[in-house]
Amino acid sequence: MKKWIIAPAILVPILVGVIPFGYGVYLSFTNWRLANPGISFIGLENYFFLFKDQNFWKAVLVSFEYVGLAISIELALGSLIASLLTRNRRGQWFFRAIIIIPLTVAPILLALMWKLMLSTSGGVVNYFLGFLGIQPIAWLADPRVALTTLAFIDAYIYTPFVALILFAGLQSLPRDPYEAALVDGASPFDSFRYITWPLMRPLVLVSVMFRLVISFKIFDTIYATTGGGPGTSTTNLHLWVYLNAFRYGDMAYAMAGAVILYLIIYLLTTIFVRMWKNATSYI
Repeated sequence: MKKWIIAPAILVPILVGVIPFGYGVYLSFTNWRLANPGISFIGLENYFFLFKDQNFWKAVLVSFEYVGLAISIELALGSLIASLLTRNRRGQWFFRAIIIIPLTVAPILLALMWKLMLSTSGGVVNYFLGFLGIQPIAWLADPRVALTTLAFIDAYIYTPFVALILFAGLQSLPRDPYEAALVDGASPFDSFRYITWPLMRPLVLVSVMFRLVISFKIFDTIYATTGGGPGTSTTNLHLWVYLNAFRYGDMAYAMAGAVILYLIIYLLTTIFVRMWKNATSYI
């Protein structure tokens, strides 16, 4: 009887995760197109075309650039916010309530909000830049700045997530090592290097790992603001899969790209899990 109690916990992930994923992998070895009612097995043909596709490699590059920019900004701003909240006790509850506001709103709504604010004509950002004598900037229409702009929009939405994790870690740090270091004459930099960073490193890795997974499969923010443009300058791998599946109708080819996306995320998370285990090995 006790064995049946855990049956839902085993069956549900299999039904909604393992089986659909396995079927998707199988479809990546077929010639399934929306316009083709028949499905036949073609082996690795989709993957051969995939690795020759320049648009696919461009999407992979855009994905890595986007993830690197977004996580770097979020980690820097999150660390700063967490540090400021830790040092300033007065009104701390108020600022903690304020910074989580972006997390309570659907990302696609925030993306549309920023699209209006960054509009070349009538956008509030360019309006205020005009007071400084700066010409309007095509934030989402210029290939040179569009991807960076999207990374900052992503940072606006998810920096609170990183900040709260790091803030919780800073709040839980023991005071004894710092007091001993102060007695020994350690500088603030030495205290950070030998006490704060080793203790905070596991939490930093956890926050980066979660953000890495979400950033790699980001779709709504990019689709709602640039649609992958201008050109393909902001088309990441997830959006590339969507376009090939539902705009061009090549479902099997898109599924092959989705499998590659899964493998990239799996390999990167495996690396971060090992780094996290090494960082917590002293516990």
